[in-house]
Amino acid sequence: MKNLLFTIMVLIVFSCKAQSPIIQLGDYSTELVNNSYWKDVNNEINKFEGTWKYEEGNAEFIIALTKNEQYYNGSYFEDRIIGDYKYVENGILVADYLSRLTDSSVNDAQHYISGNFIVSKNHVPRCQECSSNERRFELFFTDPDRRYLSSEIILRYFIENGVEKIKVWLYDSDSAVLPYEGAPTEIRVPYGTYIMTKQ
Repeated sequence: MKNLLFTIMVLIVFSCKAQSPIIQLGDYSTELVNNSYWKDVNNEINKFEGTWKYEEGNAEFIIALTKNEQYYNGSYFEDRIIGDYKYVENGILVADYLSRLTDSSVNDAQHYISGNFIVSKNHVPRCQECSSNERRFELFFTDPDRRYLSSEIILRYFIENGVEKIKVWLYDSDSAVLPYEGAPTEIRVPYGTYIMTKQ
């Protein structure tokens, strides 16, 4: 019994020493070494979790987001937002990937919304209504039918009249090499700004 207790204590000490350093998400000054953990220490991602809906005129845009904790990207662990979306225009379903978020066969790296980059109010697109210390999230946004196009979204969380909302800026983030002449130059969800309400 004494040897068993000693062995357990030694394992605990070594596992504590071998533990990777935890670096706060958004700390861009500390080097991310192998197996470190870029952690959402203040749970800033949590407020973005859920299903959000924009509906105006003939358009309906829904995104579903969740927190993906300790995702290993090949070098280090990180907390990030992952999600999928649905878009309807003029009563026609343009894209619907919402079911992928809860589909266990979809790998965490395969969701069409993902990321964890924190941006300030002065990051383009600038946020005039943001407070000076407010942090928004910049994420990748993928149209699987037009993967050659690079798009991103920036999310801002706020509460208006007791209702949780997010402001979403969806934009073209880079130039693209078109795969064939006449290929579409925009994703199927129109670029722009959307105010979404939590469902």
